[in-house]
Amino acid sequence: MNTFEYSRKLAKITGDVIRKIGIESVQENSDVVISDAIVSNAEGLTFGGNQINETPPFKDWEETGEFHENLRFRDSDDIEFTSRGDGFEAIFDTFDFDDYVAPTAKILSDEAKSDIKKSFIKKIQEL
Repeated sequence: MNTFEYSRKLAKITGDVIRKIGIESVQENSDVVISDAIVSNAEGLTFGGNQINETPPFKDWEETGEFHENLRFRDSDDIEFTSRGDGFEAIFDTFDFDDYVAPTAKILSDEAKSDIKKSFIKKIQEL
């Protein structure tokens, strides 16, 4: 690849493209991301990495019922979580948006972060 071709390739990598590729990379690894989110809740962390038990009346998010069973990404264009049921409503009403809206790197396993990174790099190379 010559300098001109390299420059043209770099020009394609805008903020919007990076965001789109990042979302696609997380979505491709949704099973491990959702699993990590559930595990982190069981270990006492919100999706933002904060302590659940600091927000009464919660000890964990498991006791709220069907929240984890229905946990998924809202759609393919974002990584915002959604669920349904009494548990979701209680979490929605009690916690800050940043604590339940989406997974953060703080709660993801090294495996999930590695898989997302590989996917991201592959997509950048394919531009």
